[in-house]
Amino acid sequence: MSLFTDEQLLFEPLNPTAEAIPVIYAFPNTYTVGITSLGYQVVWANLATNPLLSVVSRLLMDGGEYLPINPELMRFSRHWELDYTNILILVL
Repeated sequence: MSLFTDEQLLFEPLNPTAEAIPVIYAFPNTYTVGITSLGYQVVWANLATNPLLSVVSRLLMDGGEYLPINPELMRFSRHWELDYTNILILVL
């Protein structure tokens, strides 16, 4: 069971086009911390509704959506100093 199955989105992510860029948007903490961050949600909504980007997959410390094999862009949302070590854990 995915952490993301029961979510109710306030926007509709766009369907990817053939020339769109695969993106991973990571939050270096757990789902419960990340999903309550308004900044994380606003940036994710902007990325997911951008027609130049394909599927914007979210990655958190305790799970993630389907991740593209060769993403062209990986973005981290960082909010405080203790999350810096979690970035290393997600990357390695």
